[in-house]
Amino acid sequence: MARKSRRNKSAESENSQNIEIISEHLIDTAAYVRLSVENGGNETDETLVVQQMMVEKYIEEHPDLKLAGTYVDNGFSGTNFDRPAFLKLMEDVRSGKIQCIVVKDLSRFGRDYLETGYYLETILPKLNVRFIAITDDYDSSRKEDRENISVPLKNMVNAMYAKDMSKKILAAKDAQRKKGNVTLSKVAFGYKRSEDRHRQEVDEEIAPFVRMMFQWYMMGVSKKKIADRLNLMGIVTPGQREKTGEFTIPLDQTKWRADTVDKVLLNPTYAGDIVTGKLRQALYKGVKQYKTSQEDWNVQKDMHPAMIARDDYDELMAKKKETREIIKSRRKKYMNDREKYKDCFPGMVRCGDCGRPMYCVRYTHNYVTNEKVGIYYTCSAQNYSTNYCGQKVEENFLKMVVVDQIQLLIKSMCDRKKILQKMKSDTSEKNAFYEAAAKVRILERKIAQTEERNSMLYEDFVGGIVEKEDFDMMKERYIRELYILREDLQAAKQAQRMLEKKTDRYMDMVSDLENYLNDRSFNEKLVQELVEYVEVYKNGNVHVCFKCDDKFQQITELMGGVKRE
Repeated sequence: MARKSRRNKSAESENSQNIEIISEHLIDTAAYVRLSVENGGNETDETLVVQQMMVEKYIEEHPDLKLAGTYVDNGFSGTNFDRPAFLKLMEDVRSGKIQCIVVKDLSRFGRDYLETGYYLETILPKLNVRFIAITDDYDSSRKEDRENISVPLKNMVNAMYAKDMSKKILAAKDAQRKKGNVTLSKVAFGYKRSEDRHRQEVDEEIAPFVRMMFQWYMMGVSKKKIADRLNLMGIVTPGQREKTGEFTIPLDQTKWRADTVDKVLLNPTYAGDIVTGKLRQALYKGVKQYKTSQEDWNVQKDMHPAMIARDDYDELMAKKKETREIIKSRRKKYMNDREKYKDCFPGMVRCGDCGRPMYCVRYTHNYVTNEKVGIYYTCSAQNYSTNYCGQKVEENFLKMVVVDQIQLLIKSMCDRKKILQKMKSDTSEKNAFYEAAAKVRILERKIAQTEERNSMLYEDFVGGIVEKEDFDMMKERYIRELYILREDLQAAKQAQRMLEKKTDRYMDMVSDLENYLNDRSFNEKLVQELVEYVEVYKNGNVHVCFKCDDKFQQITELMGGVKRE
């Protein structure tokens, strides 16, 4: 085996070190690929693969670039930047994972010229990210490319192209719909696609059950009972049929409901019609997908074998319209009744015996017109068979009791206000307000006296009257005494301020409530502000719990604290 010279070994070592140094400076590059949905099917998965190969090959051929990931948006319009792979790409860009983006051309990045320009001219440069469009020969690292006016012009052309294509595709699809030439993505329950996927053919396995549903409904069977019958028979729902391909399933897996039956009965497909245009969008107008009104639907009649006669279907639709009008009328009456007989105690009435909430019931004496005449509250426990309560109370009676309790509360507060006013103006020594102020004055006087004695002590020491040892001892005592007195003064002032503050707040609150004194009318706003809940008992007792704390009790406790001190 031939030996290598030391010179050759050192050369190889230098080359490997250079390769490592070069590899450390490679730019982490993302290949971004997008398949448009606006070309009417001109682009396929094959063109997507070719596009990806072109971008990845470009990155491979440039030694300063290193492929860090490929981001593919398959089936997303370039006019919208809310694409999953694009969002992931920008997330990686902001995190520093990607320093360069390579696309086939500018239109692959985006067709909205304003948004595309904002990314190329503002966002990517701020993030220090290089951008390359291969076929447009654009590289943001070159100054001449960044200042070239052709780039924004190309973005504008791409945006105009996208809008023009969207407009043409929409017009072509509308024309096809009007001719009945529709490619069926889904078929109705009981039908299957024809071989050309443009027509629906009867599915003989499911069709008998669909016809049965219509017959039952025309005979007066409710939708809920139809759903129950289908569940007992183990018939699959439309979703289960599409997923499994079976027409029966185990009874514990059936999922028919009244709303599922309703969707089948109202579907015009069973009368032989095809309805299109329920959802529309116009990308060239910047309009996203939206639901259209029934008047704008495109209905093509007799496009496939019907499962229900046209007359029967029209009768069913008339019945449905009549039912909707009845429901609409009842809803309107219900809202009028709620407005006329408003619940004045929403969520506030409770049963004092069982603790459950009592809910509002609007009652009538005429069950022909069903005209409401009043409100009562009933305990919700009557809905539970194990603990029937049956507690009821008239709203007018409840209003009278609550108004009486509020009047008693206001009168009591006004009386207490007079007591506080008298106490504040009284200068007797038994008055808590006077005692609080007197305590502050006494402490201030004691502090002044102690400070004066301290000053005299110093003068006696300077004059030789007091010895050094006695001076130090007495000075320490005065300093300690001053510290305690000042703390006591601060606490006394705080207690005085708190007493006056709570008293002023109480008086302001009572002053507002005095306007309602002797007003026996029911004031809903006042009730909402003062009352937390109302408890009603079977023996006729009513307990009103107020929201406000006993401010007077708090003031009394402060007064007691002042006196104790």
